[in-house]
Amino acid sequence: MEQTSEFFDFSGPPNLFNLVEKDDDDQFPLKVIKKEKISPDTYLFELEFPNPEWISGLWPAGHYIWHATIDGKQVSRKYTPISPVNKKGSAEFAVKIYRNHADFPEGGKFTQHLENNVNVGDSIICEGPIGMIRYLGFGKVQFKKEVLEHKKNKIGLVAGGSGITPMYAIAQASAYAKDGVEVTLLFTNKTKDDILCKTQLDELSKYENVKVFHTLTRHKEEHGAWDGLQGRVSLEMLKQCGFPQPADDVFICFCGPKSMNSTVIEALKEGGYEAGKNFPG
Repeated sequence: MEQTSEFFDFSGPPNLFNLVEKDDDDQFPLKVIKKEKISPDTYLFELEFPNPEWISGLWPAGHYIWHATIDGKQVSRKYTPISPVNKKGSAEFAVKIYRNHADFPEGGKFTQHLENNVNVGDSIICEGPIGMIRYLGFGKVQFKKEVLEHKKNKIGLVAGGSGITPMYAIAQASAYAKDGVEVTLLFTNKTKDDILCKTQLDELSKYENVKVFHTLTRHKEEHGAWDGLQGRVSLEMLKQCGFPQPADDVFICFCGPKSMNSTVIEALKEGGYEAGKNFPG
């Protein structure tokens, strides 16, 4: 797919979010046309738009909300597609299934519902778009309703677990559109088997403006060879990965569990990054 500056015209062309018929709650169904198991605990879901010529209307780093009735209650989760925002006719999502285990006795109700009860031909009730961070391309970043004052020539991205998908969307958009922004992405997981979208990240790292790093927090020798980073995100680790130093043209985004987000914020403050200018705040 050829990418140009038009990649960031996500609301001008005919698009799903503007044109789809919605109910009184602004929700709409999308049919599942692919459900593919791409790792022991991850599925690729592809949802079809009503019109094959529509793009989604989602901005890079934005989310859909998926809804389901589980045990008689409505449960909702946010998902960011891994397909480019200007893909016509459908959107693809990598969904990690959180099964029950010692750290998470009941597992993830929503993802287990998707694994066990949602199949090709079924529909998922959707809503959107939402999201506080909008990557508008060529270094332009919007946080909430404000476009940041300075163009960002260097963007750092920190992701934990399923938080990779919106961060991946920013890096993907910059790389595919060749917008000239230097992107450094650090992805933290417990073990190497937990790494979501590993294939897609490996492909993205081939673009000259994108650097991808991984760190594991619970790696053990019995898990197999690992030559990446180990330990939790810290200011020292960000420096080790070559994250840009604080400046007007630098912005750091992050998405992950609350504990990781808090750790990243503390590291950024320690490093002299300014909230609202260099990172969301």
